Amino acid sequence: MSLLELNDVSVHYGRIQALHGLTFTVEEGEVVSLIGANGAGKTTTMKTISGLLSPSSGNITFQGEDITKVKPHLRPGLGICQAPEGRGVFPGMTVRENLGMGAFGRKDKAGIDEDYDRVFELFPRLKERENQLGGTMSGGEQQMVAIARALMARPKLLLLDEPSMGLAPQYIRQIFKIIKEINAQGTTILLVEQNANQALSRSHRAFVLETGSITRAGTGRELKADPAIKEAYLGVA
Repeated sequence: MSLLELNDVSVHYGRIQALHGLTFTVEEGEVVSLIGANGAGKTTTMKTISGLLSPSSGNITFQGEDITKVKPHLRPGLGICQAPEGRGVFPGMTVRENLGMGAFGRKDKAGIDEDYDRVFELFPRLKERENQLGGTMSGGEQQMVAIARALMARPKLLLLDEPSMGLAPQYIRQIFKIIKEINAQGTTILLVEQNANQALSRSHRAFVLETGSITRAGTGRELKADPAIKEAYLGVA
């Protein structure tokens, strides 16, 4: 049984079809990447999994249960949590308060305290700045807050949407190193990323999305070596 399974999922924005019969799985313990150009349907796929968009056809199962009609605010309780594109940090709240929002639905104070320790170990920079307002952090630091906040929900599946977007090179390397560590600690990750080289280097499997359809699939290594992928997404002629 796959952790996550999309079965023939289509999504429309009004009359415009954004996803065309998407079918793929994510297995427990994997890092799976979705790569593709702007407008390919990557973020739409993430929003559909997190419940912010509803499929016009098809279904989504998580741990064998159909979650297609489960409301988005209930999905973190099932174990699905997203660090969204654009970070979504609350600018007037401190770093610690932002992280606490990730644990909003939890009642296990001891477990929450353990997870503060965990995310501060993963992100020492956030520990140094835990009382700083989120809106005064750099872009790279805000991305750390967004990922750490999602981890405070103790997800079984972590959805990361464009974690490297707009970041300086040193932060990109750091973010992907941390993503690898999060996976090594046991969290399954579905990653949407325009930096195909970084994504494929760290993925067990990956899918290429073009205009709402999967056009290629394979291991990260296989796709990274594919001449068509090299030319289209890795800048290698």
